[in-house]
Order: sequence, then C-alpha cells, then structure tokens
Amino acid sequence: MEAIFRKYHEVFYEKADPRCKDWPLMSSPWSIVTIIVTYLIIIKLILPMHMKDKKPYNLRLVMKWYNIIQILANAVVSWGILTSGWTTTYHFGCMLPDYSMNPEALRMLRFLWWTLLIKIFEMLETMFYILRKKDRQASFLHVYHHISTMTFVWMAVKYVGGGITSFSPMLNNAVHVIMYSYYLLSAEGSPRTKQFLTKHKKWLTTFQMVQFTVILVYSSQIFLPSCPAPLGVGIMYIPNVVLVYYMFYNFYINNYTTKCNVNGNSVKTN
Repeated sequence: MEAIFRKYHEVFYEKADPRCKDWPLMSSPWSIVTIIVTYLIIIKLILPMHMKDKKPYNLRLVMKWYNIIQILANAVVSWGILTSGWTTTYHFGCMLPDYSMNPEALRMLRFLWWTLLIKIFEMLETMFYILRKKDRQASFLHVYHHISTMTFVWMAVKYVGGGITSFSPMLNNAVHVIMYSYYLLSAEGSPRTKQFLTKHKKWLTTFQMVQFTVILVYSSQIFLPSCPAPLGVGIMYIPNVVLVYYMFYNFYINNYTTKCNVNGNSVKTN
C-alpha cells in the first residue's frame, strides 16, 4: 500500500508542472474524476429519468448563446496559444515545453488551462441533446470524445504545458470556431443558408477527420530518436486520436455514404 501511495505522489505531484500546482482543478486528479463521474450520472441517470414522461424542451435561445460563447471563447484561446510562441519562437519541428517562468511560457500555460475550461463547458451539449430528446446525438462517440478530450487537455496542462503539445489544442480550438459557427448559422440563418449548410453537412465531419490526420502526423514526431520530448502523455494521446478518428470515420460511412439495398439500388444511409 505504501508503494502505491508513493507512486501516486510521484505521478501526480513530483512529475507535475509546479507552475500550475495551485491553479483551480490542477492540484490533484480528483477534481477531474469528480467532473467526469458527475457528467455521466447526469446524462445516464438523472436527465433520462427526468425526461421519461416529458416533452422536449425548446432550448433554441440557450443553444444560440451557447454557440456564440463557444465561437468567441475558442477564437480567443486559439489566438492566445498561437501568439504565445507559434508566432514568435516556435517551429513545426520537435518543440520541447518551456517550464520556466518566462512571461510567454506562462501565457501559453494559462491559455492551455483556459482550453480545459472550454472542454468542461462543452459537456453541456450532451445535456442539451437529452433535454431536447435528441438522444441519438448523445452517442458513445459524442460522450467519449468529450471525456477523453477534456482529460488529455488536463494532462497537457499538468505535465507538458507548451511546446509540441500546444499544437493540438490550438488547431482543435480553431476547428471548433468553424464548427460552432456552422451550428449557429444552421439554426439561425436564412432558409437558403440552412439549405446550403444541410446539403454540405458531411464536410464538417470530413474537416474534423482532416484535423485528426494533421494532429497525428505532427504529434508522431515525438517518437523520433532526435526528439527528446516527454513521451508519457503522447503514448496515451496518439492511440486515442486514432480511436476517435476511426469512430468519426464510421460515423461518416454510416451517415453520408451510399449502400446497396436488397434490390441492388443505391440508397443513402442518412
């Protein structure tokens, strides 16, 4: 038992970035574990029971402002990460985290921490789906993606807040600006705009898969002998990206491609 506690202290305290040890949500893993457990209890037990005999809620105004907040927040944080190294001293090679108290390095770490808050805020989407009785949208892919992304951002802040690790959240936040803009326009735009967006909806999923491909190609350089970047988070993160890519690919195939019916005719799956 003593060895377990010693290992726990080593992993979550000794190896952690001391600069953020006193920040909210960063002192120990239990805050994130509590958020995940609470999220699952709400979406799997509390809300389904609440909605069992109720009509769907009209959350159009709530969703409108949720999308606006997400667009602004993701744009600000993506720009913050970009200008905290990528427009100054960073390059697309093997960039190591800067653990110093340099103002730019601290700025990078703070914007990565703000990314964590955005990922927690995103969990509201699942609750909105259930309250609107859009249970099909609260799929395993949706839930897993939210939990895994939040967890890996937390790990990035706690252990490798900067360098090569910052590329993925910077790109992901930028993609989310486009994604939430799509959601906003598809709900609030003119009939012509809605028709256009619905017709080209599959490209949003394609765009996300392209994002995962770029992240995989760029992040894989941590395994090169010439790159002395920390491997701990990357060893878990890269297989996760592969898994999420696979699930998005399956979603694309099942929703946007054609299959043959029993008569040999081509039919759309969506």
